[in-house]
Amino acid sequence: MQVLSRTEQQEKIMQIMSSFLVCQKEGLVLNVEETIKDVIGVDYSNVPIYVKEVLIKALKHQNEIILDISKYLKNWTFSRLNTCIQAILIIAYTNYYYIKDDNMNKAIIINIAIELAKKYAEKDEYKFVNGILENCLKEENKSE
Repeated sequence: MQVLSRTEQQEKIMQIMSSFLVCQKEGLVLNVEETIKDVIGVDYSNVPIYVKEVLIKALKHQNEIILDISKYLKNWTFSRLNTCIQAILIIAYTNYYYIKDDNMNKAIIINIAIELAKKYAEKDEYKFVNGILENCLKEENKSE
């Protein structure tokens, strides 16, 4: 079994979250385990715990995450953002507020989000991602 680096895991998480968002928009039934298994390429029981934890917490708190992020969108709505950007913002927010990882601080989370936006989004959308995350990731962390 291939071991994914944390960077690769972040990329897979963003891809899976994008799939979830598309399913939700289309009104399709969401099979979380099957989607994760298909994108990661291994049986669900072998998917890294970190991947499962981020995705489950992102889905569990999705509505409140979107509401909070939406406060920082000037003249824009979350639903109008491209699905990839939506996924990147949700995952970054989840990592910051809901995942307990001493190696993941605000700067690292934002940097990962920017790199994903550079790779998967339109030309300058990474600047948008940076601005939104700089404003919505506050120093005092929330908890469940």
